[in-house]
Amino acid sequence: MRNTARTVLTVVIIAVLAIGLVVDVAEAARRPRPTRTRTSSYTTVTSTSTTRTFTTTSSTTSTAGYSDTFPAVNQAILGTCPPEVHDRYFVIGPDGRKYRTWHPVTVPIDPSNPARGTCTFAHEHGDNPVQGSFRDLPAFGYAAKIAGMVEEIAAHAGFKIFYKPRTGDGLGNNAEWRIVVHQGTAGARRLVQSLHSIQIDIVDSAGRVTKVNLMAPTGNLNPKCGPRVGDRIVPDEECVSRGLFYEVWYFSVRVGSGNIHGARFFAAPGIGVYNPMTYMKVGDLSRVYPICGVVEGLPFGDPRSFFLGNQRSVEHPDFGWGNPGPSSFWTDAYGNEATSGCDATRCIRQTVPSNYYAWFDDDSVYDWPWIDLPLGAPGGN
Repeated sequence: MRNTARTVLTVVIIAVLAIGLVVDVAEAARRPRPTRTRTSSYTTVTSTSTTRTFTTTSSTTSTAGYSDTFPAVNQAILGTCPPEVHDRYFVIGPDGRKYRTWHPVTVPIDPSNPARGTCTFAHEHGDNPVQGSFRDLPAFGYAAKIAGMVEEIAAHAGFKIFYKPRTGDGLGNNAEWRIVVHQGTAGARRLVQSLHSIQIDIVDSAGRVTKVNLMAPTGNLNPKCGPRVGDRIVPDEECVSRGLFYEVWYFSVRVGSGNIHGARFFAAPGIGVYNPMTYMKVGDLSRVYPICGVVEGLPFGDPRSFFLGNQRSVEHPDFGWGNPGPSSFWTDAYGNEATSGCDATRCIRQTVPSNYYAWFDDDSVYDWPWIDLPLGAPGGN
């Protein structure tokens, strides 16, 4: 009898998830999603489980101590890896400071000694950023440092990357793009923090290069099942009871002073998460609650959970250009043009094609293949 009840409960949970996902996808997509083949510049090895294992040839080692741009991370997000393995993955930012950067989920413990095997982090950062035209690794949190918001850098697991090859369908633009964004669904800070870092790199079919980086607003908090009052939409208690989990933040990106919505470059990507880790309760912005506990009866971050914050999408990024001035210029951390007193430790150098006026209306939902994490990420995916 107990086994029968458990089977019935499992079927009910799966049905709720399926219905909720269908409703959320219909809500998110204004057109059917395009079919996409993912390319990769790193090796993919199929393991004996359903988890994909990624390897890297990086042998860079960390020699400096921790700092506000290269902080120690929560042990919970390191998984089976020691801190020194995670510390291998860093870059020097435009300001000369050391920043953490992208890494695969599973990495060699010692690249010079394969016999030591691999370890697996309990967090991930999405697509490999070194693909196609993009050969550099991003400095996670550079804009946050310029803005004096280093607490974002400490929330390391929230940095996510999307890469799209040059197969676009927007008004003949046919652009290749990469978006680096900070978005986590484990903590309560997202309920009160509108500004998050976003880096957008674009190369179009004519070879025009756009490279912008800033702290961009995501609007007011909007409990998902309440009236539409903002652009940072987070599932609330009512939504969870109805099986509606999709979370999305609509970024407002305006860089410089120009002719496209008053900017030299404009973008409005929606960054969505199909399986956020936590939900909010209306009227309480001090804490969040694990979805897995309500829906699945599992502990927060349990690797068996569906709700690991690792299944994401970019909704219709809508890029626009209207730059009447030079292609390279300085702004503050928020994209406002700066005219004097700038260097890379106080301002951000932006690149937007000069005398180029276009609108790339990618009016679709872009999904890259979902990543199956081998472990939960209680540190905040």
